[in-house]
Amino acid sequence: MARWGRRLVSVVVSLALLVGAALTVQPQQAYAAERATVALWNALTPLKSVNTFMNTGAHPDDERSAVLAYMSRKVGARTISLIANRGEGGQNAIGTEYEHSLGVVRTRELQEASAASNVELYFLGQVIGDDIWDFGFSKNPEETLEKWGHEVALERLIRVVRQTRPDVVMPSFLNSHGQHGHHRAITVLTMEAFEKAADPEVFPEHLAEGLRPWQIKKLYLPAESGGGGVYADTESLTANVTVPVGEYDPVLGASYVQLGEESRFYHKSQGMGQIVPEGPSEQAYHLAASVVPADAQESSLFDGLPQTVGDLAGLVSDQELAAALKEVQGHIDAALAAYPKNDAVAKALRDALVGVRKARELVAEKIGLEDELGYDIDFRLAVKEEQLQKALAQAALLVVRLKADQYELTRGASATFTLTAYQGGQVPVEDVTLSLEAPRGWRVTAVSEAAGVDLSYNRTATARFSVTVPSHADYFDPYHPPALTGVVRFAVDGVPARVTVEPEQLVAVLPDVAIRTEPDGVVYNLERPGAITINVAVTNNKAGATSTNIFPVLPEGWQATPAFKHLTFARKGEVQAATFTVTAPEGLAAGRYQIGFEARGNAESDRSVQVIQYEHIGRTYIVRPAVVDVQAFPVAVDENLRVGYVSGGADSVPAALRLMGVNVELLDADTLAFGDLSVYDTIVVGIRAYRTRPDLAAANSRLLEYVKAGGNLVVQYHQPGDNWNAETTAPYYLKIGSPSFDWRVTDEASEVRVLVPDHPVLTTPNRIGESDWQGWVKDRGLYFPSEWAPEFTPLLSMNDPGEEPLNGSLLVARYGEGRYIYTSLILYYQLEQRVPGAFRIFANLITPAK
Repeated sequence: MARWGRRLVSVVVSLALLVGAALTVQPQQAYAAERATVALWNALTPLKSVNTFMNTGAHPDDERSAVLAYMSRKVGARTISLIANRGEGGQNAIGTEYEHSLGVVRTRELQEASAASNVELYFLGQVIGDDIWDFGFSKNPEETLEKWGHEVALERLIRVVRQTRPDVVMPSFLNSHGQHGHHRAITVLTMEAFEKAADPEVFPEHLAEGLRPWQIKKLYLPAESGGGGVYADTESLTANVTVPVGEYDPVLGASYVQLGEESRFYHKSQGMGQIVPEGPSEQAYHLAASVVPADAQESSLFDGLPQTVGDLAGLVSDQELAAALKEVQGHIDAALAAYPKNDAVAKALRDALVGVRKARELVAEKIGLEDELGYDIDFRLAVKEEQLQKALAQAALLVVRLKADQYELTRGASATFTLTAYQGGQVPVEDVTLSLEAPRGWRVTAVSEAAGVDLSYNRTATARFSVTVPSHADYFDPYHPPALTGVVRFAVDGVPARVTVEPEQLVAVLPDVAIRTEPDGVVYNLERPGAITINVAVTNNKAGATSTNIFPVLPEGWQATPAFKHLTFARKGEVQAATFTVTAPEGLAAGRYQIGFEARGNAESDRSVQVIQYEHIGRTYIVRPAVVDVQAFPVAVDENLRVGYVSGGADSVPAALRLMGVNVELLDADTLAFGDLSVYDTIVVGIRAYRTRPDLAAANSRLLEYVKAGGNLVVQYHQPGDNWNAETTAPYYLKIGSPSFDWRVTDEASEVRVLVPDHPVLTTPNRIGESDWQGWVKDRGLYFPSEWAPEFTPLLSMNDPGEEPLNGSLLVARYGEGRYIYTSLILYYQLEQRVPGAFRIFANLITPAK
């Protein structure tokens, strides 16, 4: 495990991802034998360049992976990926995490993807629930920046620019029609940053914090049609430079586009990553803004800029400083030329490290750090000093690890951490000292120390530390960096160096007990009020035995039986359960209520813990308040309805319908092919099920016969490519609109106009009114039909601001004795968020026509 979890030991080892199961064990073992050599090359490559390249995007997976791999692994530039949000509004191809828990999954995936290409990662959205989040598809940057907060987003971006001082910045997308509004917004912000980050009057508080203004030197945009948008006919920009991402790296054994795709395989929740054959490949970019002279056709993104430590010598007039910079470049060149001979590489790196430190002293003496040139050169040399220390440790084959006897801790608990430094090479390593850094308030006590140790080949220095978590420590936050790091100080030929190491697994401070409720949300039907049964599962996170009392925390006037439950635990990890019956007061008003739970006693907590664990991202957690969300509203529905549901695996509609008291049965392939469908009052087809269920497409004629014989079939939205045939899937012609950008309504508060006010779908058993369209989230609907047969009756009309009305969100047709409904409303998402109107509308959809 590295900083954020399990990482690849080397790029070459993980190339197995490119060919999947085709690789056998033997080639993987061969790759493993080469990993130290590859790791050394990866440590040396950053020494080639003094430049910094930044790529900006909106969501995890928006990064230009091939270009990032090329800049990092070929050019050696310090390479940065800056992403706006955490991807909370996306889909999940591997699990059931959605919204903020999906944001945690996608964040971890991007962290691993970035680590695979040695890319530094920054986010504008900083906490769970941040205003800068993936709230759903947007058609324009204005809506996005209004919701994110334009000034807040710009300040955070400029802060990162001033912290990292990139020479070249490149948004992943154009600000063009047809492009996602989030993509357009981050491009707008990036272009603003180019103009404003150098102005000390813009966010002057940064200067007070020690962050100097910084002028980005060049800004590039994709020179491609539509900038990756849906409109292929959008005029592309002039290409000023091409990046040859198809070049093959002889050490890494792959092209840079292949390495980029290797990193994209980490985006498993989105099904990213593809096999790319070897061969020429280029990506073209347009120079949109520059403060340095540039030719119309450039050879690289850094044309016109100093690109090496040696080039920095040309910026200074002092001959001693210039000579020192050139000397450092000579040592770097020698290290690269000596590769893969570890001893020769280590000697050159040692000399380069001495030279960089001398050069930094001369910069301070000859130019001064108050001078912008002096500050900039020193900043670049400081980055180089850090890189040289890492490379020196790698050349010396110094292997450092930090392990703990337990990684899940509670407040006041202690754990033992073991930090080791192993000497795997022939280069003498001297004066090894091991220490541990922890947040303020954490108590670190050395159990056994390693200080001033000289390590010879195949020897290990070990230090152990007892770490105690303070009683006021913050609970684990998946968006915060690791709490603990190991520090290894060492010397080669008397030259001191320092590297840090993170625990092999995430260290998580968790509540004494984690309180999980079932359900976590309740639909309280004011038409049929009754008691609410809540099951509580409590997990002990404390070491050893403990006990506690679980209390419901109720809104005023509510009651619970029992008033509390006493639980005892024999060991850490044990789970105990309790059941509470909660009763609302008579005359309860419609609205949202919360029922909380607290543990009081030897173990205390008012939090739940969601564990998220996948092989490709490791184990992480979300710690939240332990509450049951209760949405109270009236909804009429026949409890005797028998509903069959064809799930496509991408929604939780059946669970939502059961919250209303509806009997829902999932229909498998055998039932669709051979079962008696007439026993169901209504059959509902889940979103995109025709794509994921080949058995559904095969049985489609049986569903149409079911309708013809008097059944009620409700089909939720599909994409044109979801095995949808406009001529034959529905009983009459029904074509889904494309491109999807033009056939969706993203404004969740857009006006909904009723075209047929007295239609049974809008009146029975619930009369749908204006209030049922309030409180919607994310979108109104998507993938609206663009054409349909006259047998269909459109019931609703809606549109985004400034656009023409779309009338295909809810289509109804009689077919034989039954009724066929197609809806593009994103009802499934509203049900997940317990939006009252969605339940009332769905109750009408599943009520058969009389």
